[in-house]
Amino acid sequence: MSKLNIVHLQTLCHIAQLGSFQAAADHMYTTQPTVSARMRELEGRLGFPVFHKRGRKMDLTTQGRELVQQIKPLLAAIDDVIYSLDDATHASGLICLGIAGLVGQTWFSQFITAARAAMPQLSFDVEVGQTSLSVSKLEAGQLDLVFMATPSLKSDRFHVEPIGAVDVVLVGAPALVGREGAYCQENWLELLSSKPVWSLSKESPLYPILMKTIRDHNLRIKVDICSNILTLKQLICSGTGVGLMTYPLVEAELKRGELMILKSAPPFPRIPFNAAWSVDQSQTVIRKLVNLAKTISTFG
Repeated sequence: MSKLNIVHLQTLCHIAQLGSFQAAADHMYTTQPTVSARMRELEGRLGFPVFHKRGRKMDLTTQGRELVQQIKPLLAAIDDVIYSLDDATHASGLICLGIAGLVGQTWFSQFITAARAAMPQLSFDVEVGQTSLSVSKLEAGQLDLVFMATPSLKSDRFHVEPIGAVDVVLVGAPALVGREGAYCQENWLELLSSKPVWSLSKESPLYPILMKTIRDHNLRIKVDICSNILTLKQLICSGTGVGLMTYPLVEAELKRGELMILKSAPPFPRIPFNAAWSVDQSQTVIRKLVNLAKTISTFG
């Protein structure tokens, strides 16, 4: 029987996280037969199965789940020791990142450039999505790190660090709301009452801000929903309605006069953005990425 080593345990955790032998093989830059062989060796040494197959997905057995729970923090601690003795320039592997659309439209390309310069052997799998979905995938272990508006993520299973906050503005196209200098012609409240109103999806941080504003002013209006932030911006720029937007996303349109800030609108709370990652993750590499994000982020 082959002697077990740390690679067997790492492979086990990757299969548990990613859901299949092939996904673990891709993540570890090896082949599916190699991964299968490692699991046969592991189960032979342990004397019990760690996975059972369900369709194409590999589910942990009860004993396998207990083993993973025990060894994941140990592997993370070993990684910390190894990388603390290194400058992390030789760190390798795949980092699965979840980012908000606003991050992708602003400073994310600069972040990737800096991350590649600092750790050139890392690979990135980037998913742009809604906060709620990305947080669910983070909780399920399908993402290693997220850059999102995640104010409610306060579990002891995660590290959460701020990477800035953004202003929110109520805007409309001049063809719909008129133009008077840098603002629209009519008062914001009249426009909100008389024009179609758009919002990002209910899971977004913009939606509760808009709905609170509507309730606070006793407005009886319907709100149309769009789940994609760039499509929402296009809808508002095209004059199909007014809506709340994050300032960095519409800054260029405001400067070009393609959008107008609604006159006399009340101040809205800023939206905080955070980096969040599991406590099981290798802290040194992830923290280096988080520190890069905090340095490069253009959110104030």
